[in-house]
Amino acid sequence: MPDETLDRSSLERLVRALKQARVQKSLSVDEISRLIKIRTVHIERLEAGDFDFLPSLYIYSYLKKYAAELGVGDDALLDACRNELGVSTSNFSIPPPAQVVSESPRESAPEPQGKKRRGLIVTVFAAAVILSALILLFFFGGF
Repeated sequence: MPDETLDRSSLERLVRALKQARVQKSLSVDEISRLIKIRTVHIERLEAGDFDFLPSLYIYSYLKKYAAELGVGDDALLDACRNELGVSTSNFSIPPPAQVVSESPRESAPEPQGKKRRGLIVTVFAAAVILSALILLFFFGGF
């Protein structure tokens, strides 16, 4: 009798192992959903073998998180699943920081509207505090 795991894809093997581990640990879909903070409907679709409802990177991330929580799968199986989904390893590297080169303030990007408003509020507040202090000094300080 041929080994049936050879006929299934890595994704199918991982999903089957995840579901078996979840059932063995007596966890409902709702419980595992709360544990790994992935929506119940997404867990159900993954366990059904539906990998088209989200971009591949999300599917892979969800599977990896699910597998880590249940202690299922190894690096080789997860890499095979990543390859099967078409997720490149470059998606997991941290991009280098952007370099901003500006020689004069005029060439820099305009200041976001929120920062301008915060600066105005701080200025108005400071002016109100100073004005209040001057009024108090005038009435009680003997100017």
